[in-house]
Amino acid sequence: MNANAPSLDPRLIPATHARIDELLAPLRTVAEARLDVELGARLDQIMPASHCLCVIADCGGTGLESTPVRLHGTMHRELQGLYAALIGERDPLAMRARQEWRPLVAPLDEHAAWVGSQVRHAQTYVEWLKRNGAAGACDLAVLPARGRLSRGTLYLFSNKAPAEAQVLALFYAAQRLAVTLELRHRPFIAELLAMRFTPREADVLRAGLKGSADEQIAAWLGLSVDAIRYYFKKFKHRVPPVIGHMKPRDLARVMNHLDKL
Repeated sequence: MNANAPSLDPRLIPATHARIDELLAPLRTVAEARLDVELGARLDQIMPASHCLCVIADCGGTGLESTPVRLHGTMHRELQGLYAALIGERDPLAMRARQEWRPLVAPLDEHAAWVGSQVRHAQTYVEWLKRNGAAGACDLAVLPARGRLSRGTLYLFSNKAPAEAQVLALFYAAQRLAVTLELRHRPFIAELLAMRFTPREADVLRAGLKGSADEQIAAWLGLSVDAIRYYFKKFKHRVPPVIGHMKPRDLARVMNHLDKL
């Protein structure tokens, strides 16, 4: 081996799925005060970046009470605030990435031109992109993500366009990040995923998804109304205490979203 040959930056070698899991899993329990810094540092080991922003929002119709959109990352607080106040759910790049279900990777000026061609009154968004590039970033990767009960978008601003293998690694990382931050915010999801149901219990929950009266469910399943109410009461006592107030039919919706039914 040539001792004078330049060494390869390990960050430029695409991370494996196992390595990404190893990097992101600790974010579930890291101290809140260090979360943004740690998130940026760990993503930087997957793809060198200027700064990042991860936006996590609840999916609709899950059966859980909705919570405010959560923003994490190393993006300047002022720019995070601008995004939350004036862009948020109307983000055209995030909507396009979700609809097409693919990463959108391009120079900032190309993203700005596309937004300007698609959106009326795009000045706020274009200005947000420009201000994110003021520190030297010239490229942006917008990566759609899905948690179990949430959806998200990862924005990675960089000084150099990522290679295709790095984009694929980031796409996987975005999915893992959505799941990890979801479990951080709602740790009881892990308990729900561990729940097991008998075939009859699963039948009762699936029937509850239709929102029908206890009498109708009993008729469908050939059970008494008292038996249906017994099952629903049993479910209520099995769920984690933090969601013990949840109605059985809402629990059915949650478990369906978690692919437990």
